[in-house]
Amino acid sequence: MVKEQIRELLNLLGFKQEGDKYTKDYKTTLHPLIVDVEKECIYYANSGITVTRNTTSNLSEDENLVVLECVDRLLSMGYHANHIELEPHWKMGHGQKGGFADIWVRSYSDKPFDGNEEDLTSWVIIECKTAGAKYNEAWNDTLDDGAQLFSYFQQEPKTKFLCLYTSDIVDGKIKAEYKLMNVQDNEDLLASDKSAQSYKDKNDKQRYRVWRDTYDCEYATRGLFEKDIQPYEIGKNKYTIADLEEVDNSEIQKKYHEFALILRQHNVSGRENAFDKLVNLFLAKVVDETNNPENLHFYWKGTAYDDDFQLQDRLQRLYRDGMMRFLKEEVTYIENSEIDKAFRRFKNDPDSTKKTIMDYFRALKFFSDNDFSFISVHNEKLFRQNAVVLRKMVKMLQDIRLKTNEAHQNQFLGDLFEGFLNRGIKQSEGQFFTPMPIVRFIVSSLPLEHVIRDNEDIPWAIDYACGAGHFLTEYAVRIKEFVEKYRKDIPLKEYYSRITGIEKEYRLSKVSKVSAFMYGHDDINIVYADALVKHPEVHDGQYEVLVANPPYAVSGFLDTLTEEQRKQYTLYNDSVNTDKNNVIEAFFIERAAQLMKTGGVAGIILPVSVLNRNGIHAHAREIILQNFDIVALAEFGSGTFGQTGTNTVTMFLRRKETNTPDAEHFKNRVNSWFAQREETNAVYQDEHLLGAYCSHCDYQLEDYKAFIGGMINDSFLKTETVQAYYASFFGNQRNAMKDVCDKAKAIRNKFLSRSKTRQFKEMSLEEQNQIKEQAFLNFVTAIEKEKVYYFVLANTVSQPVLLIKSPTSNADIKKFLGYGWSGSKGNEGIQYLNVAKVQTGDEDEDGEENDDTMEQIRGISNIQTPLFNPANLADDDKINTLVRKNFMGEKFAIPESLASYVTKGRLVDMLDFSRTSFTKEFKTSISSIEKFDSLYPLAKMGSLIVGNPQYGANEKAIEGNPQSDYRYIRITDINEDGTLNDDWKTASTVELQYILEEGDILFARSGATAGKAFYYKNTYGKALYAGYLIRFKFDKSKVLPLYVYNVLCSDVYKDWVNKTKGGTARQNINSQQYCSFELPLPPMDIQKKIVEECETIEKERDELAKRISLIGKEKEKILAEAQSKADKTIRLDAAGFNVSIGRRILKNEIVENGMFDIYSANVYEPFGKTNHSILFDFTVPSVLWGIDGDWMVDFIDKDIRFCPTDHCGVIRVLDESVVLPYYLVYPLQKEGERLRFSRANRASTERIRSLALQVPSLEVQKEVVEKLRKYDAEIANAKQQIASAPSRKQAILDKYLK
Repeated sequence: MVKEQIRELLNLLGFKQEGDKYTKDYKTTLHPLIVDVEKECIYYANSGITVTRNTTSNLSEDENLVVLECVDRLLSMGYHANHIELEPHWKMGHGQKGGFADIWVRSYSDKPFDGNEEDLTSWVIIECKTAGAKYNEAWNDTLDDGAQLFSYFQQEPKTKFLCLYTSDIVDGKIKAEYKLMNVQDNEDLLASDKSAQSYKDKNDKQRYRVWRDTYDCEYATRGLFEKDIQPYEIGKNKYTIADLEEVDNSEIQKKYHEFALILRQHNVSGRENAFDKLVNLFLAKVVDETNNPENLHFYWKGTAYDDDFQLQDRLQRLYRDGMMRFLKEEVTYIENSEIDKAFRRFKNDPDSTKKTIMDYFRALKFFSDNDFSFISVHNEKLFRQNAVVLRKMVKMLQDIRLKTNEAHQNQFLGDLFEGFLNRGIKQSEGQFFTPMPIVRFIVSSLPLEHVIRDNEDIPWAIDYACGAGHFLTEYAVRIKEFVEKYRKDIPLKEYYSRITGIEKEYRLSKVSKVSAFMYGHDDINIVYADALVKHPEVHDGQYEVLVANPPYAVSGFLDTLTEEQRKQYTLYNDSVNTDKNNVIEAFFIERAAQLMKTGGVAGIILPVSVLNRNGIHAHAREIILQNFDIVALAEFGSGTFGQTGTNTVTMFLRRKETNTPDAEHFKNRVNSWFAQREETNAVYQDEHLLGAYCSHCDYQLEDYKAFIGGMINDSFLKTETVQAYYASFFGNQRNAMKDVCDKAKAIRNKFLSRSKTRQFKEMSLEEQNQIKEQAFLNFVTAIEKEKVYYFVLANTVSQPVLLIKSPTSNADIKKFLGYGWSGSKGNEGIQYLNVAKVQTGDEDEDGEENDDTMEQIRGISNIQTPLFNPANLADDDKINTLVRKNFMGEKFAIPESLASYVTKGRLVDMLDFSRTSFTKEFKTSISSIEKFDSLYPLAKMGSLIVGNPQYGANEKAIEGNPQSDYRYIRITDINEDGTLNDDWKTASTVELQYILEEGDILFARSGATAGKAFYYKNTYGKALYAGYLIRFKFDKSKVLPLYVYNVLCSDVYKDWVNKTKGGTARQNINSQQYCSFELPLPPMDIQKKIVEECETIEKERDELAKRISLIGKEKEKILAEAQSKADKTIRLDAAGFNVSIGRRILKNEIVENGMFDIYSANVYEPFGKTNHSILFDFTVPSVLWGIDGDWMVDFIDKDIRFCPTDHCGVIRVLDESVVLPYYLVYPLQKEGERLRFSRANRASTERIRSLALQVPSLEVQKEVVEKLRKYDAEIANAKQQIASAPSRKQAILDKYLK
């Protein structure tokens, strides 16, 4: 407060105004208290208050307003005016700051208004300060040496209390704050603790040390002015819920700082343990407010009334009750009173024996680690050290009210707890926690309004791996709006009581329960248990909503289950290795199917391997297809969950009918189809489903019926898929049977074993063929029966699947998520992109640097992401709304702004039915593959070849003779333009089947190069090809191979490659996928025209390439001739040169449209762009060299902006009268070749500076440079024409095919 606020203060205090005079009557004053604002005078004496001097009786100082407000408070409380003395004068010690206290409250026992020193009671001495800096400074001085208050205490040693007081006007209200010190001896403490000191017979400094050392600078913030405190009964040893206050933003921030300060002051380094103990305190406080509202036990009552043993005893009792009530866990605990009772009937037990045994009990109970050990405790000394920390933590929380019905207050409390959680364990254990933006996206994507509105009963919801409980609280927050809108007749708490969280980790189960309390969701049920084990409180087939981020890759988890528990899962069988199996996520998928009710909705975060890995993951996909409709799949990259680096997919699912499941119905239907094999006039129920399957797989329905009837005719045999079956069954390629279903494998193995027997070999050829054909028929039947079944399951789902994909670059991922992760010490954890770190460069009064904990917690409210709009979760232009609409079966178009992230696809198209191995892999790139827009029919590439595609040789590449040996073409030998590089190798063994012929086309099948095509010509010389390549031999009566190759250079093919190989973690395109590529099939004369015109471009390109090569040789000749005239030596460490090195470029600095080209060891080609460079001046040219790669030197002209990395050196010529920068490249290149600079023999800046180079005269250099620059211009033009070749070919294709 400032003195200019005097009128506002008096009005707030209830003074009556009469002109410039204000008056107020009190029951305990002789006359009203008068304040004359005009004269700036306060007439305390008129009301009966003793005034020693008038320093505080005027309005000259701001502090006097605080004194006035405090006096008013005392009088209003019922203190008699004659018991209040302002500015009593005491003799002070030498060098003290002053001898006048602001307010002294004292009384006399024999007379109501006056008396003598013998019967004086000194109640409290109050020092008043203005709010803020002066108050804080005065308190710090008190903590340092006792300051003025303990000097006053020295003069009045019988004083019971000392008080530092302040007040201020905040938002139109008076807000007071004080620190009350009880300076009376605690006799029990003095008796039990030999090191404790008494206040008696001490001087002021000694008394301060007693307060500091014995009472740990103890003070209270209650006990003087509260409504339940009677006058002259200062001090409070009983607290009720009415004493508790709500928190606000500023208070929350203070609590974070206080928590960090306590940990730092006492060297509490175990952050996770400290947070765990804090959670225990929160739990104890919740129990206390629930069970003891009129006599709170979660309170440090002050050293005058309390001790550490009693406090911890109360906390342990509260914690025990909370664990049993809320988590059904029994905590061993023995109350002090129970120990005492044990001796009551032991009549002859001497007191000394009792005390000894009590001491033993106390040591066992308190002098060891327990649920409130912030530091490790194993003796009395450590107990007392921990007690100091515990006391401070209790005091930090004791005044906050946790039990409230106010929604805004629940949000504050939730934020408070979230901040502690963030500081406690989130930052270092991010894998336990789903980031809040992902939580909000998933929960808001579920059709919760429909769930609440359309359910007559209250829906059950579950998170069966609830961790810290974020999904539970988010679900509770989201449904509140819908319950209040549609079900006003049902209390919210009944909905909350149907929310269940299961958590196996003991600590996190407590965190989730306390979190629920803090957000006001007290009735959420937390079950401390293993979710994979059935539990009496968790019922199968009950839950309408399931949201979870279950664990994954947990080795040995099956060993924690009994055999009976394992058999609850179809995923488990005797062949599963319980020691090594770590695919816990698959079991959580099956557990979800068990728990959910028909029509229930789910959002489950799983590792992306669930989509495509085989083995038990494939069985998990079977469970998904049989039990769920897939509504959406959202793939998130490795930056989503902090340090875990895991690619995940969120599956949005709807539970299928459980009473009459589709899975059983269609299994019976498929069995009935194949059961009619022996019937001549078979009738196929639901034949349209069989027809749909045949159409999808390019089978003829009649051929397929014949197959079901037991015959594979020629037409069926020639289909691509059956040809693949044939190659797998009769071929001998490695991995031919990998991931093929077990039944088919068994049939083939049985046949192979039989074919090796003497009995088989002695059969006639006809008999052998019959056995072969029957075995092959059975083999195909085993595969096809399974495929048909899952096709029918998928095909009957009419709803499309929404496919959501995160971008791949780090910068784009952050924009997609709306956040990134920080690993910097002290600032670990999630960082919202729209929240700036608070950095003032200052520290607060506790030494804690300003932080942005609250900003980061609440930053989600302003997050910018395509996933959801935090201000409007029903925003039609956000992905969560699209998912929700898809759940509801609504029609919608994907907004253009989301087209790069979201596509739609049919579930049946996400499954690959073309391969022998049918693993039910979910492809997530299916719907946006561009097809040729052509006048002519499209033909699958597999229908245009002779025989089957063939994989290459698995031989070792070795050195050979290009003149006589076969070249061994590997995937790395093929350039981007379809030519071969110079890395010539042959194979250790050459087999005839891998030798190439003119017109063969090779396709790369794996890795980043998957999709690359190479057309073999005899001009390349004789060659064979390696195993990561697939050869296609085309039927020249149907199609010209060179026409096919030109189509493979088209934009449509490039799009097909990107979409086909991008759907899984392993980039791979197999032969069957290549066979499925569709291309236009025009008449042969059109094919020839296309080939001829494209060949003209190819010939031009070849001529240009030859011209570039000739120019290069001519340049070399000119430079060599010039260098022969070299007549002077230059050193690069001379003053005329600046030799430097670039800097390391981080991944997140590489951007698509940056200002600077980035050069590394390959100085011929930039590898990306950035917006920052270590260089500033680009008005001069530069010479670049590669420091630790193949030796390269290049020239960068002036005004070209670039950024060198730490693998790239830069030379700037400062004096061009000696050497021209352009010319310098050649002698430097040659000197480096002479010194054999390479990756192993690094060209460091020191070695470059030490070089001495020979150069010709400046006139010769100028002449050479002029010629070479003309050649460079010709080369640039030729390269531009070569670069335009693909677009010119595309124009030819468009001209003839569209």
